[in-house]
Amino acid sequence: MRGTPEEKSQKDVDPFERPPPRMEPDPDGPIAALWKLYDQGKVEPDAIRRRQLAWDMVKIHVEAGPFFMGTVSNTPQLVLAHKDLRNVPRRENLALGGFVNPWQHPSPAVYDPEAYFWANPDEHT
Repeated sequence: MRGTPEEKSQKDVDPFERPPPRMEPDPDGPIAALWKLYDQGKVEPDAIRRRQLAWDMVKIHVEAGPFFMGTVSNTPQLVLAHKDLRNVPRRENLALGGFVNPWQHPSPAVYDPEAYFWANPDEHT
């Protein structure tokens, strides 16, 4: 609805009565800043400037976020590893029993990927 005529026509409607239900962000808050940067990025012709706008959005997520939107969370995700790569956590080693990448526990990243190693390093140069 954002950016459509319906957006302005529903300003006085209870946020939970709007189709779809939604609230306006705080005008000085991080969501409004993200929207502004996103809108700028959609029309910015310069690729370098678009990339800078994207990094500015990432900075907002790091400093004020993280922000997620969706109806499903903690879905299973495959983690593929070569058979010779060792010290990669398996399903039974993961804190959430195979669920990965939830915001509260970013696995398998917390399992020290810098400690992974090749069983046969000479074969993987």
